[in-house]
Amino acid sequence: MSATPLDSRPGAGLAVIFLSFALFLASCSTEPRLTSLSIVSVDAWVKRNNPDIYVEPLASPGAPMTAMIVPFQVTQNIAYMKLLGDQITKYVWQTWTRDRVFPKFLYEQSQIPMSTAQAVALARKRGVNLLVTGAVTYIMSGGTRGDTSVSLAIEIFDVASGERLWSMAHGGRIETGQTRDYIFFAKQNRMPEDPVYAVTTVLAADMGGTVANWNYGHKPPPPAAPNPTPPPPVQ
Repeated sequence: MSATPLDSRPGAGLAVIFLSFALFLASCSTEPRLTSLSIVSVDAWVKRNNPDIYVEPLASPGAPMTAMIVPFQVTQNIAYMKLLGDQITKYVWQTWTRDRVFPKFLYEQSQIPMSTAQAVALARKRGVNLLVTGAVTYIMSGGTRGDTSVSLAIEIFDVASGERLWSMAHGGRIETGQTRDYIFFAKQNRMPEDPVYAVTTVLAADMGGTVANWNYGHKPPPPAAPNPTPPPPVQ
């Protein structure tokens, strides 16, 4: 006797639909209601394409290189440009440190803007191989109730020669979206508490992965080791 195909069994299609719906709800936050549609909240995701790379090295270095990052410049006319540039730079620095893009990555939070030549000289003084600079070319913060967009431009210089090794740009947005009503439930996007942080860290991870592959010879960097156990106190 031949087996009955799965899609021809009575009620199989309906079972698949309910199974898919159950799996969908398992990954969401659900607010069940008895007198109206239940609300299903789905985490909003960052919409973006691949980073645009304008300048890149032809070959990987012989050994992983260290780097220093300086505060990004904000090109928009915003009252708190310095504070915003410092905050965006900190997000990039934290993301690249987490992903081990460089084995040593310093953050020089200078209080005054520096030219590229001044920053290169400072990086050389700090004893690192590379300088990371950048600009926030566009930002729109909608908070938890509106859309948020961030565009970044990052350049990396060789400290020894002053040569530009990398030039890239990336942008993304996170949207609140509209509530969509279905038969049994309504779906809505759940925004993160800090959408600017969410967008910036995703963009930084995209660009940092490309740089890390180059810096480690197209091999994934070693994972960050846990902090060592402190020695016992001397008696």
